[in-house]
This record gives sequence, C-alpha cells and structure tokens, in this order.
Amino acid sequence: MTKCEELYEFYKKHPQAKNPEVAEALHWDPYHVKKYKFRLKSRGLIAVTPDGVETAPPFSDEDMKEPSAKLAAYQHLYEVCIERLETKDMSDSQFISLVQEIRMILAKM
Repeated sequence: MTKCEELYEFYKKHPQAKNPEVAEALHWDPYHVKKYKFRLKSRGLIAVTPDGVETAPPFSDEDMKEPSAKLAAYQHLYEVCIERLETKDMSDSQFISLVQEIRMILAKM
C-alpha cells in the first residue's frame, strides 16, 4: 500500500483526525502527513473542511469509458514520436518543431 493509500484509508476511518494525531497513529513524520495530504487533496480524493477530512471515492479505470480528446491527442503524439524514432522520416529540427506545435495546441484544449 502506498503512503497516499494508507493516509486515504486512515481518513476514511478517522475523518476528524488532526495532522499530529495522524502522524502519531501512522508513525510518520508530521512533514509527510502534510505532503501526502496535499497530494490527496490535489488529486481530488479528499476535501479538507472545518469539520475534518471528507474522502471521495477513488478514481478507477472503469470510470473512464472513452479517453478525452486531449488524452487521445497525447496518445497519437506518442505514437507519432515512436514511429519517428523507428523511421527517422523527418529531420530532428522538423520533428522538434512539430512536437512543440502539437503541445501548444494541446495546452489550449
């Protein structure tokens, strides 16, 4: 079990636990509690409220039936990069320009 999973499971059972209590219960340094709590919060798996920590159901692969347009574009870019590495059908500078242009487009999606 990863540290994030361990902390997530702890908050499911003890939603009102404060950071020092979590650190003591899990035998962690308080810094690591803050670090992994931030990761869980950033991933949308927990929400910190005045009443404690609310856990959200974890993301599962089954939730994603079809990839988003952005993900599909990234997958295509990956395939193009692999093909280019195998065939070298364009110069390095052309290839770099193409990848940069695609990344700019994807960043705006």
